[in-house]
Amino acid sequence: MHRWLFCATLSLVLVAGCAAPINIRNAEAHAQAGYAAKARGDWDTARRQFAQAVVNADLGGADAYGRGQVNYEYGRVLGVMCAWSQSEKYLLRSRQFAEESGRSPYLAVYELALLKDKQGDVAQVARYLGELLPLMEKENLRSKYPLGVADAYERYGAALAATGRPTEAERMLQEARIIHLANPDAKPFGSVTPYGTVCGKAS
Repeated sequence: MHRWLFCATLSLVLVAGCAAPINIRNAEAHAQAGYAAKARGDWDTARRQFAQAVVNADLGGADAYGRGQVNYEYGRVLGVMCAWSQSEKYLLRSRQFAEESGRSPYLAVYELALLKDKQGDVAQVARYLGELLPLMEKENLRSKYPLGVADAYERYGAALAATGRPTEAERMLQEARIIHLANPDAKPFGSVTPYGTVCGKAS
């Protein structure tokens, strides 16, 4: 399953309203099927399963945390399949639900930056990474997943350089070097969402 190693485990915690508990069970079943499809590289099945998970979570009045998770996964899968605007829509929904649940939206913000990077929109990459880094530092991710945080600083530095801000870019790259030097034995943080690799293959 493609996700940052420093991500929290995305097991569903969907809390039903009294009106439609069957929708919550359906949302959980579709989400698990979506995870299984992703694991075997079947992105179109994953897309359809997470779409149903989102619909059922909405209909069932799931809590904001659970809705944020299924929107996050659906947004990522859509981006893999090059449905750019829809991917952004659902990642933004995930961010909103994370904030509503009182949790940090850093996962969704990171994915939005990666999505825009794949599209070549460096201004938006810089914008999202500029929002992301304070969120990561607030969550103390530097001590938990230093190479993931260093990667974010490096990406931000590259985006700043590409948008004509070399002094700020060098500051970010220097911060990344500091993190690397302070954590010589840190393990790799994992793989990134393979945005734009399954274009035109949705059935």
